[in-house]
Amino acid sequence: MKISFLLHNAYTIGGTVRATTNLAAALAARHEVEIVSYYRTADRMSLAVADGVTTRTLVDLRPTSRRTAVEAADLRSPGIVCPHDAIHAGWTPPSRLGETRLAAYLRSTDADVVIATRPYLVCFLAERGRTDYLRLGQEYAGRAAHGTALLSDLDAAVSRLDAYVTLSQADERAHRAAHSGVRTRVTRIPVCCPVPDTEPSTGESRIVLAAGRLTPTKRYDRLVDAFAKVAAVHPDWSLRIYGRGRERLRLRRRIEERGLYNNVLLMGARTPMDPEWAKGALAVVSSSSEPSGTSVVEAMSCGLPVVSTDCDHAPREIITHGEDGLLVADHGPVEDALADALCRLIENEAERRRMAAAARRNSEQFRPEYIAAQYEALFAALRPEPVRRSSRAAARPLRRTRLPGLGVARIGRPVTVSCQVMPGGSLAFEASADQLAPGAWKLVLHPRNKSSADAPQLPLEQADTAGDGRARAVLDKRHWELAEGDWDVFLQRASGSRRRPLRAGLVETARLLDPAALGSADAGGRTWIPYPTEEGGLAVRTWLRPAHAEVSAVQVDDEAIRLTGSLHGKTARAHHYRFVARLQANGGHLIDASCHVDRYGRFRIALPVDVVAELHPGEEALWDLRLSAYGGPEIRLAMVTGDLVDRPDVSVFPAIRCAGPGGVLSLRPQLTREHDLVLKTADAVLDRPW
Repeated sequence: MKISFLLHNAYTIGGTVRATTNLAAALAARHEVEIVSYYRTADRMSLAVADGVTTRTLVDLRPTSRRTAVEAADLRSPGIVCPHDAIHAGWTPPSRLGETRLAAYLRSTDADVVIATRPYLVCFLAERGRTDYLRLGQEYAGRAAHGTALLSDLDAAVSRLDAYVTLSQADERAHRAAHSGVRTRVTRIPVCCPVPDTEPSTGESRIVLAAGRLTPTKRYDRLVDAFAKVAAVHPDWSLRIYGRGRERLRLRRRIEERGLYNNVLLMGARTPMDPEWAKGALAVVSSSSEPSGTSVVEAMSCGLPVVSTDCDHAPREIITHGEDGLLVADHGPVEDALADALCRLIENEAERRRMAAAARRNSEQFRPEYIAAQYEALFAALRPEPVRRSSRAAARPLRRTRLPGLGVARIGRPVTVSCQVMPGGSLAFEASADQLAPGAWKLVLHPRNKSSADAPQLPLEQADTAGDGRARAVLDKRHWELAEGDWDVFLQRASGSRRRPLRAGLVETARLLDPAALGSADAGGRTWIPYPTEEGGLAVRTWLRPAHAEVSAVQVDDEAIRLTGSLHGKTARAHHYRFVARLQANGGHLIDASCHVDRYGRFRIALPVDVVAELHPGEEALWDLRLSAYGGPEIRLAMVTGDLVDRPDVSVFPAIRCAGPGGVLSLRPQLTREHDLVLKTADAVLDRPW
């Protein structure tokens, strides 16, 4: 049969889009599947769709899109269906143009099943959908998340559908109670989660992960407070929070107020999340409501035990307390309970590893084939012999669908290449051989902003013994020394000269957290971080510093800015140093302070606030921060080790205000694009927030 999913915007990152693409891929093994996006806001979807899943856009909102004057006017006119859905107050509210095109689609589609994924679309499907195909709604937010007015609209719509699917048993009970006596079938089918393509977590990092939109229901405020208690006991552990949302600035302030800016990082959104889950030792959920549990299942699939509030609805149905995670009460001193649970697993490695193994086993029940079978059973129960309007669906053979990732490239699409950091920091590239035209191919790394005679050229080789249809190449860190900068990766025929762009597949950087990736302390600062570019390509950011001063922590208070770190490189550790801060504008003003370096190369610096304030030249100024040795090298202070290619956006330090010769000014340590640490001084009226 043909199955169609309705999404408001398939070109964003979110749990609904992620769950829909996973389910669509699973159903495409036996059916014709289409994702219909009401709006399109980007050139490509952040989440790749599987082979066999087609996409369709009703209204293209990209700046390059052309439309008639009538269409432009209709786009400016607000939609009228389900006016109480919060989507009407969002960045891309429904429009008359969108509603006209969605109505036309629902009138003309040859689908056997149409599935709506949010209240606005559920109401539209109930009002405008035809009755000769199955009409299903899905509940991703949870009934309790909807206001009274929206529930009134939604309940009226659900009563006109064939079925309404919730993600938790608790939400199923709530909706059944509200719809007793109507013919609509209300049932629970959980989210599906494919087997991760990444290697699972080793559990050896000291990182706790949380993921989800930065909204009030996620209660990241109390997670930050809980982690303040954890960091006080285990200062070498950190918390990474992934996601975007309106709570970001409020969370940033809370992190600074608690002095946690070295331990708690706001990572922004990442797609896919599996390579990030693989970096953690624990996952945590602090929500007051968690209807889908998508992040819980993803974390468990990557081998992370989950500490969660026992909130409505999914966590208590997914996590088995004491077996694959810990549940804490969602009332009373929640921060203390979360902190105690995290500390329990941090301090008990054997229990943590036992739960990690159980988490991977228990996540198997959410695999796509099992969830797809439940949907197929629902379709059959609702309409045992559906009328197949799509001839392509009727003739479709059974097959195994390639899930999003390294699939076969269609004509005109660039080849997809994945990259994994190996032990020791070398890079392994891999592509599906059936993407490549006959002949010999190689990968070429080219420096983005300059030419290089030493650009690596790596033959793509297919090992006969592997028999998995993969072509591989390795950039060995022992044999190559890349100049500092960004290197773009291209595909090229072995006998040709034309560089062809490629598409980044899975990029795994978890091993950069392994101390072995740093190499010998005598090698200095030598880091390679692969990453997907904004355009979808693949690149490697490199640092090459024979003498390097790596900053591990920055502490800011009213008296001083205090820096701790370590020296790397033979030439770096052979000298006695003083700390200098030099004004970038003219190199004139110079601040000189002592720097204590122990026999292991660890240094401590205290930069007095009043000294900096006295030398502030006015307006805005940047100061380079360096270690200077008499007769030796001058070394930039930087943060270049680890796995964060976007560290300047992630490691954000607070500003302090103090009195200067010309009035109040602010001082803020910050990272440059090159990850060098600098000091920004500015008159208070000119200082800008993050």
